[in-house]
Amino acid sequence: MTRIPLDTDNPDILPQAPGLLQQVAHDLRQPVAAILALAAAAESEADVPAPVLRRLEQISEEASWIFRVIGDLLAEASGEQGTEPVAIAPLLREVVASERLTFSGEIELQQQDGQLRHVMVVGTRLRRALANVLSNATRATGPGGRVEVIARSRGDAEIIEIADDGPGFGRVGPVHGIGLQITRQILAECGGRMEVERLASGQTVVRLVLPLLSCGHRAGDQ
Repeated sequence: MTRIPLDTDNPDILPQAPGLLQQVAHDLRQPVAAILALAAAAESEADVPAPVLRRLEQISEEASWIFRVIGDLLAEASGEQGTEPVAIAPLLREVVASERLTFSGEIELQQQDGQLRHVMVVGTRLRRALANVLSNATRATGPGGRVEVIARSRGDAEIIEIADDGPGFGRVGPVHGIGLQITRQILAECGGRMEVERLASGQTVVRLVLPLLSCGHRAGDQ
C-alpha cells in the first residue's frame, strides 16, 4: 500500500472571513425555513402520488440538513457549540442516502453489525466530514463508477473506509482541499484521524479512525 500525501496543511485554503460566513448563515435561515414549510404543506395535500411524496420527503430531509449546518455555523461563531454522543451507523446511512441523490454510479454501504456505537462530537460536523470524503470519492470515480463504504469496529475505535475505483481520491484537484482540511480538523476535534492509501489493486482508500465512547457499545441497540 502507498500512503498518499495530502496538500491540506496550507491555512490559506480555508475561508478567512468568519464574520462573512456568519452573516451568510444568518441570512440563509429564513429561506431554508420557507423551503421546509412549503415542502411540509405539499406533503399534507390530499392524494399526493407516492413517488411525489417521497421526493418531497427527500427535499425536506436535505433542507433540514442545510438548516442544521446553518445552526452549526452560527453556534460555532458565537462559541456556543457543544459536543454530544453521536451514533455513527445512522449518521453514515444519512450521508450515503444524500450522496446517492446526485451520484449516477453505485455506492455500496457495509456495516458489519447492528450495534450502535457512539463518538463524542458535534453531530453536524461529523456528518460534514463524512460527506466531504464521500463526495470526493464519487467525484474521483466519475459517473458510472463505484464507491465502497465499510464501517467496522476495532478495539476502542470505529473504522470507516471509503474506497473508489476511479482515478483516485488522492488525485482530485486542489479545489477540493478545503473540504479535506475541514475533515481533518473535525476528526482532530474528537481525537480521530484520516489516512489515505492506494492499494495494489489501484483503489484509493480513505480511512477515518474515530475513538468510540465506552458507553456506546450497547449490544442489542438497533
